[in-house]
Amino acid sequence: MNNELVNNFLYFCQPYEEENYFKNTLIYLCKNDEEGSFGIIINKKVKINLKDFSLKPDEELEAILNDNKVFLGGPVTPFSPFVLHSLEVKYDETHEVTTNIGVSSRPDIIQSILNKDFPKKFIVSFGYTGWSSGQLEKEIQQGSWIIIPANEQIIFSTKSDNKVEEASKLAGFNLNLVSSIHGKA
Repeated sequence: MNNELVNNFLYFCQPYEEENYFKNTLIYLCKNDEEGSFGIIINKKVKINLKDFSLKPDEELEAILNDNKVFLGGPVTPFSPFVLHSLEVKYDETHEVTTNIGVSSRPDIIQSILNKDFPKKFIVSFGYTGWSSGQLEKEIQQGSWIIIPANEQIIFSTKSDNKVEEASKLAGFNLNLVSSIHGKA
C-alpha cells in the first residue's frame, strides 16, 4: 500500500458522470494501508445542529451551527459522526494522521466541542469515504482522482465553497477544469 497518499487531498475528476456522489468533492485521506483506505469529504456542508447530539440535553450549551464545521464526510455510515481535529488532546481511539491532525469517532468529543474544551481546530463529518485494500490505488491509476498536498488552513479555516478553489492553487491548476483523460496520451 502507498502510505504516501495519507495526509493528501483527493479530488474526483470524472466529468462524464454528472450525477456521481463524488462530483466536486475534496477528500482528506486519513488512512491507507493493507486493510484499505479511509477519508473524509471536507467540502459538502450539511445542515445539522451539533447541539442535538449533546450528552447533556438539559444543559444550556451554545450551539455550533453549520458554519463551515459540519460536513457529509462520505457514503459509509452517514449517520455516524467523525471529528477531524487538531491534536492538543488525544483520546484512546484517536487515529493520528499526522503529528498535528487526528480523527476521532467517540461521541464524547462532540460534547467536548459543545463545551468548548477541545479541540482548537475541528470539523465534524457524518460518514466517511472508504475503499477496500488496493481499490484507491487502482482508481488513481484509472485517472479518477487527483492527489494534492493537504493544507490545514483549507481543512479547518477555509469556507466550504472555497476549498476546491484553494486546493486548485496548491495544485497549480483549476481542478474544476480537469478531465478524467488527463495524462493518457
